Amino acid sequence: MRFASYLDSSKKITIWAALSAFVLWFTFSSILSGAIQSAEEFSGDWVWRLISSTSPERRLVLIDIDEGSLRQLGPWPWSRVRLADLSDKLAEQGTALQVFDIVFPEATVNDGMFLASLEKNNAVLSQVFALQTNTAAHSGTPSAPLPWLACPAIFPIAENFIANTAAFSTMPSGHITPLVDRDGAVRQQPAIVCHDGKPYPALFLSAAMKGTTTPQISLVASEGLFSSPWELTGLPLYKSGIPLDQKGNIRIPWTLRQEAFVALSAQDVLAGRVPQGLLNNAWVLIGSTALGLNDRIATPSSGIEAGMLVHAQLLRGLLDENIPSTPQLAWLYAILTTLIGSAVLATLAQLRRKPVFILISAAFALTATLYLAKALLLSEAKVWVEWISPSLYILCFALTLSLLEHARSRMERDRIFAHLSSYLPGPVAAALAARDPSDAIEADRKNISVLFADIRNFSAYCEARPPEETTAVLHAFFSMATQVVEKHGGMVESFQGDAVLAVWGASGKNKILTPTEQSAGYEVGADAELALSAALEMLKESRQILSPQLPDDLQPLELGLGLETGAATVGSFGLARRRTHLAMGRTITTAARLEQMTAELAHPILVGEGMAACISDHRLESQGVFLLEGIKTPCHIYAYPLKNCV
Repeated sequence: MRFASYLDSSKKITIWAALSAFVLWFTFSSILSGAIQSAEEFSGDWVWRLISSTSPERRLVLIDIDEGSLRQLGPWPWSRVRLADLSDKLAEQGTALQVFDIVFPEATVNDGMFLASLEKNNAVLSQVFALQTNTAAHSGTPSAPLPWLACPAIFPIAENFIANTAAFSTMPSGHITPLVDRDGAVRQQPAIVCHDGKPYPALFLSAAMKGTTTPQISLVASEGLFSSPWELTGLPLYKSGIPLDQKGNIRIPWTLRQEAFVALSAQDVLAGRVPQGLLNNAWVLIGSTALGLNDRIATPSSGIEAGMLVHAQLLRGLLDENIPSTPQLAWLYAILTTLIGSAVLATLAQLRRKPVFILISAAFALTATLYLAKALLLSEAKVWVEWISPSLYILCFALTLSLLEHARSRMERDRIFAHLSSYLPGPVAAALAARDPSDAIEADRKNISVLFADIRNFSAYCEARPPEETTAVLHAFFSMATQVVEKHGGMVESFQGDAVLAVWGASGKNKILTPTEQSAGYEVGADAELALSAALEMLKESRQILSPQLPDDLQPLELGLGLETGAATVGSFGLARRRTHLAMGRTITTAARLEQMTAELAHPILVGEGMAACISDHRLESQGVFLLEGIKTPCHIYAYPLKNCV
């Protein structure tokens, strides 16, 4: 029954934690949406860095207009004659496709010569569109739009551009417009850019269409639930369709390190210093790493790299058909992972014995698992899914669940401690609550003062009176005795039938004294004085409780008190599953025997010789030396005068 109640309480806490976590998650997601998206992209960068290969790429070769070429051949821009010579030299080496990551917006007298070389050598040019409205640029003439009736609304619209001069308008061209994230890195690119209602493809698409003699590609909405929202079909290189996201962007697959690409300096090509057969039937990408040409970008795989690497990675992604996709049901993945993670935490919360920190630890383990799943999906299946948003909810859920569980645990602990301290002395209960159960003997020998109070004639009273009445009397007596003892600095050690055993110094104050402690003035008699004061007050208060109107055949209820000071063993004993705490020894036995003699000596308060020696004045009256039951050594007994007990 208790366990069922515990489970019911845990379920309520779990529900409240789930609702609270949703509020926290929604708040954080709304306020920190940009930061969360940046963190998502940054986490993907680490995956690219881990999985990127250094295997040499021979199908695509980079032709680099580098610093050495500019020093040797002169500053940029080069003449159209030299560029035509570069294109012809590449064609002589057997290149199948020449992709220029360069824009030629200015007209020159030698454009015709250069155009003839480009057309003969199967070349593709670049153009740039400005997606930012604050950029004003109208250079050259945009060319080579796709033959679609209109530009689909999913693609971005650009008003400004830097295109090639009109002399090259017949050349196939592709845009090199980047999408720069908040941290400056380029991770995506628009597959199509709309200008004046016409769709202009990206450079890698135009190059692939030119290299495979593809007349046209088409945009289709994906039908598969696990496919990307949109796909570009019709390209033989990518039979399954090039995946695009909801905004028409393509994610760049940074699967190859920069050093894996074979790069030739433009000056070496022009000088004929090209390894034999290296460029035979290869696609070449002509660009620049020279700092003066300002074609440098930040990439996920490293710091600053040449801009042409974006197009190189996309072209290689086409060749290997491994461009990452974002499934249409990516939101369902986020929901499912959130539900699974929450279910794991909720299950852990149902465990009866658990440290609260296990929920936080489990939450971090789950977030690590989600990141590992993201890395595996991206590296093995080229599927991009989000993990930070589900992880944020899981962490919020774990936090709220931990706080509520901690609050519930604290309330239960306080309640249990309250019960424990009601059955045991307070200091003992506090000590037990601070450590694990043990089968060992945990006891110390100490100097204590003992008060043993018993209701005389109570057994006969119980036989003659209703149980409810005797229980009420005993409850009133125990309550009064506890208050009086604690008021005078003692603690109730135990209730024994209708008797109370109280001690002073058992919590460690009056231990067996060393000579050093004695010389330091340790007050041995302080507890004895307190015990005697408690006995006097207890006797006075008992007369209000133990004076009911009794039948003539019953003797009146009276309180007898025995007090003694001396050494005793105080501690816990028994198996860990069933322990008891008690004080034992001659001092305890003496106090109990003194209480038994109160009726015989007609004194309600009797004091042993140990306590008498600790009391400073001469209020006590000697009753003589007696041999008490169970004690071999005779004991000198003292009484507190009856006139002082009123």
